[in-house]
Amino acid sequence: MTIKLLAVGDLHLGRRPPRLPENLSARIDDFSPATGWERIIDLAVRERVQAVLLAGDVAESTQDYFEALPRLQAGATRLNDAGIPLLAVSGNHDVDILPRLIDQVPEARLLGAGGEWESVGITGDGNGDAEQVTIWGWSFPAPRVTESPIATLPAPPDRGPHLGLLHCDRDQSQSPYAPVTTEQLRNTGFDGWLLGHIHQPDALHAGQAMGYLGSVVGLDAGEPGPRGPWLVEIRDGRIQRLEQRPLAPLRWERLDVDITGATTGAAVATALSRRLEALGADLTRGADWPDLTALRVRLTGECNLTREAIEAELPDNGRAMGLPGTGQIQWFLEHLRIDTRPTIPLSRLAERDDQPGLLARRLLTLQRAGDDPERRALLEAARQHLQSSMTDSRWRQLPGDDPDPESIAVWLRERGQDALRAMLAQEAD
Repeated sequence: MTIKLLAVGDLHLGRRPPRLPENLSARIDDFSPATGWERIIDLAVRERVQAVLLAGDVAESTQDYFEALPRLQAGATRLNDAGIPLLAVSGNHDVDILPRLIDQVPEARLLGAGGEWESVGITGDGNGDAEQVTIWGWSFPAPRVTESPIATLPAPPDRGPHLGLLHCDRDQSQSPYAPVTTEQLRNTGFDGWLLGHIHQPDALHAGQAMGYLGSVVGLDAGEPGPRGPWLVEIRDGRIQRLEQRPLAPLRWERLDVDITGATTGAAVATALSRRLEALGADLTRGADWPDLTALRVRLTGECNLTREAIEAELPDNGRAMGLPGTGQIQWFLEHLRIDTRPTIPLSRLAERDDQPGLLARRLLTLQRAGDDPERRALLEAARQHLQSSMTDSRWRQLPGDDPDPESIAVWLRERGQDALRAMLAQEAD
């Protein structure tokens, strides 16, 4: 008999997506991790899994207790009614709140409380002679753990398979969030490790069952791509299937659109529309679709159109629209980058003894290797200029770290190309 498990990465109940368009602001909860959790419960019941496993950071923070409690209770009750146990470990975000939540949810069980490893056996039909898998869990005893929890893992009995459920920071020896190494995980001899903490999911499959599950819903534009729980199937003492189910209601995506040869804003809109149709076909290929896709679009290629001419034909980020070819999925333009080159090669423009020629030479400098002295000097001058603005009292309170050199290089290249296209358009006029 096959054992089915549903493994869930970082849930972060209490978080809501940022930067939604105005016409969706009243539906913000529909695209949050809370809705992702409801879909996880639906999937678990529909697939008749033998257990749901939560790999930590179930709640965003202690302040989200009253947000997370009723949602966790409702999900656990539905699972219990279907005969499905809910097993969880705590992470660094929910080290204080998850044990309190579990105390109020008798249908759920916290594994490894206080940093002590704990195991539980899952069988296919409740019969001890049937297919069985052992789940090992360890929970954060404090918000910061600087030692590897693998060091205290007891030797498992011979009978397998064994799966580890752990919130940790892999291959980051100085991390304060339960640092472990890939070698340590492999040396346990376990059949798989289902990890929480890093929101980017690993490319897991039956032959590679050790890695991060990822966030259930991308929490911002920095978490693009498919998100959702992982269905694990065990048969004949081995993991036979490990498949992500991308059921997140909101999906962040980065889309490159080549607009080479476009001479009007309408042509740019047509190129974007074709890419949107291809995206829609890709998103609807499987069984799980997002309700909303937030797009960070980058226009590339050779084009002389100015930013103003392009933006005049494209939607702003103030409203959501239907994704072409899907009929159900909406999308909105979260951010637009125009990273196009003039149709005249920079090398030819750089021969000119005027402002466009000077700007072309600066752009060519940015294309050099990272250790080129002229490129480094240009980036340092830009950094100092930006730093003087960042220390202004009007901007000092804004969050975020100082930009790194390569981020400055990207910003200079795109703004320089904007200015060069504008200069060339002015000449043509």
